[in-house]
Amino acid sequence: MTDIVALRCKYCGAPFEREAVESTIPYITCSSCGTTQQRLDAKAYLEEMMVQVKSWISSAIPSGFNMSAAENVDPIARNSIFVRDIRPRVSMELMDYKFGNTSLLGNCLIALPFSRSSAYVPAHTPAKAFEFNARIKSVEPLAVDDAGRALLKEADSLTKSYALMINNMNLLSEDKEGRYVLMSKNFREAAAVLRSSKGSETVALRYTALADICDGSQYLLDGKPGDAGSRLRSGKKTLEEVRSKAAADPQLGIMVNAVDQEISVSDMLISVADMMGTSPGTDGLKILNVIKRVMDTPLAQNQGWSHMLKNRSRYGEIFGQVSAVLAAKAGRAPLPISAGAGEYLMPFWEVDLRYSFTTGALWSKKSVEVAEDLLVCADFVTDPACLSNPASAITDIFKIRPESSILAGIKGSETSISQGQGIGRIQDSVANNSPGARKVIIPLSTKREAENLVAEYLRQRTASDNKLRLSQPLVRRVIYIPVSLNSGLRLPSDFGTLIPERVGRMDKNTILYV
Repeated sequence: MTDIVALRCKYCGAPFEREAVESTIPYITCSSCGTTQQRLDAKAYLEEMMVQVKSWISSAIPSGFNMSAAENVDPIARNSIFVRDIRPRVSMELMDYKFGNTSLLGNCLIALPFSRSSAYVPAHTPAKAFEFNARIKSVEPLAVDDAGRALLKEADSLTKSYALMINNMNLLSEDKEGRYVLMSKNFREAAAVLRSSKGSETVALRYTALADICDGSQYLLDGKPGDAGSRLRSGKKTLEEVRSKAAADPQLGIMVNAVDQEISVSDMLISVADMMGTSPGTDGLKILNVIKRVMDTPLAQNQGWSHMLKNRSRYGEIFGQVSAVLAAKAGRAPLPISAGAGEYLMPFWEVDLRYSFTTGALWSKKSVEVAEDLLVCADFVTDPACLSNPASAITDIFKIRPESSILAGIKGSETSISQGQGIGRIQDSVANNSPGARKVIIPLSTKREAENLVAEYLRQRTASDNKLRLSQPLVRRVIYIPVSLNSGLRLPSDFGTLIPERVGRMDKNTILYV
């Protein structure tokens, strides 16, 4: 084989493009994995691969048979060699690659900008898949009947597309510059290979959609939200078609959950594109920088929470909060802000809680129904202590029982356990206002996560206090409370003794704000 046909990347085994091979510069860059290498190294790798291919052929065909002259051999003899010596080996190895490819298709094949995904490790390396593909091509002269040609065509299309997807999975784990350009090319090349392969049309359609989403992601990074939104919406629409087809085909059912995840990622990217497109007064790079900082913020590790915090779709809601904050900072929309002074606006989830408790003794004993307010620190997902002890993220109204209520509890005149404190006054003062020059701290949790935290908090409280009977709490919205960071973080005096422990653990230097 000539260099133009088969010069290969020494890192992934992919053949180089003609333009790269024809160039005279000493270095050459692989358009599949993005790695740059010396041309001499690429040639050395090709020679090594061809040795492996020839060794495989020699071990498979009868001694003395010359593959270079196979075209001149009687077709019946060639078919006999193929059926007896080649087909069994190809079929066996192909089965292994089919299994690996099917496993790969069950995974989400894209990631958000600035994020890495290494949840799935392919069973094969791209170099091995490309090498097997080269073996397939080397024995094509021996396949003289339709069945033999069909087998080799299937093996060729599957292993080539699979190798390209392994490269993409590796790119997902690196967050290297230009990865979306490389991934888009790999997706489109794999789609082109599979489009003519019977039974692979839906997979080809999925790869085409993902190529569009990669293009849209690159447009975002290039500061072109209009182009990004158009391409992302096109990709999402195609993915929705793929999902319908996969759900109706038992052989493709493994893709359904993965495609759902890819649709969620595309939704998040569309929200970022819309955010950039509707923020004319905001620098697009600033928006991307905020998104990057959100994605880079480490979340707490807790086994009971991993199913929520590892779900990438959670960022769709968080990006919506970011969008609202940026719009408010640009003067285009208000935020729900409580009254008070402070140079920062700290986000809290606003929770309505209804409960009943038993008060009094003997003939004064009775049940009292109460409605109270809770606040939840909106960054609790970054603090491991909050996930294991939810009360530390919440204005814990049940942690104290004021001395004045002890006698009332005996008499049966007690009206609440917390005696109100000042949380209700804070919530009553909330109004839609501009943040002005104040810095706004970004919420890092979702409503569902806040609901889960409050539910666990109440479960723990009722387990330790048999007086309490709790109804389903209502997590309403994020509100912003003015705080001061001079000489430590200080909350309004209305918090009284209900300042969440999380506040005392916050590091001023790591707070994410705009």
